[in-house]
Amino acid sequence: MMDGGVVEAKGLWKDYGPLHALADVSFSIGEGEVFGLLGRNGSGKTTLLRILTGYRLPTAGSVRVAGIDLIRRSRAVRRRIGYMPEHPQLYADLTVRGLLRFVGNVHGLSRARRESRIEALVTHFGLGAVIDRLAGHCSKGYRARISLAAAVIHEPAVVFLDEPTDGLDPEQRHQTHELIRQLAGGSTVVLSTHDLDEVGVLCSRALVLDRGRVARTGAVDELGGAAGIAKIFRETRERDREQET
Repeated sequence: MMDGGVVEAKGLWKDYGPLHALADVSFSIGEGEVFGLLGRNGSGKTTLLRILTGYRLPTAGSVRVAGIDLIRRSRAVRRRIGYMPEHPQLYADLTVRGLLRFVGNVHGLSRARRESRIEALVTHFGLGAVIDRLAGHCSKGYRARISLAAAVIHEPAVVFLDEPTDGLDPEQRHQTHELIRQLAGGSTVVLSTHDLDEVGVLCSRALVLDRGRVARTGAVDELGGAAGIAKIFRETRERDREQET
């Protein structure tokens, strides 16, 4: 495991009664990486993401984000991360500008910095055509861009994206991929996805979970790209079937 990563997890366990949702999970994510987080349903991927974003505490182990102990200083960590959930809930009755102002206020940005960031994000994410439109009246592709903009308005050290292209058409997916690549220039990106091709084109390294444990982790090329990761998934599925018989 790498030392000195922007995200460092060591010996993470999460128990729900006798169930080990996570079991001895360790990894490190370097600055500026797009890091893939993968796993079949029930693998512990959602639990891990909730711990990394400060919404759940582990039963045991440690996590440091941007050099800060997540367990001891979760509020400080949350100020340094951005999070785009799988199904982002936009305030439909706010304009896009009003929504970004609201999020900027939540993060404690000064008025001047907030307005400067909004103007920069309008340009960066191509929101000029909808900035004064009600967020609820925007297309799904625009809503994805708005959610990404809201996640990074405070310039976080780490951005967590949970299935950011789910339900988008091919052109919208391509546009979102380009935005994620651009995000990596200023932030570390943790991408949780079921799309193996997406990992192949966006991620430098990836972690594959299986039943709460690390099945494989490493450079995407070393894992064999999308095809190699698909093979890992098949192997874990076959092991599960053998154990059930």
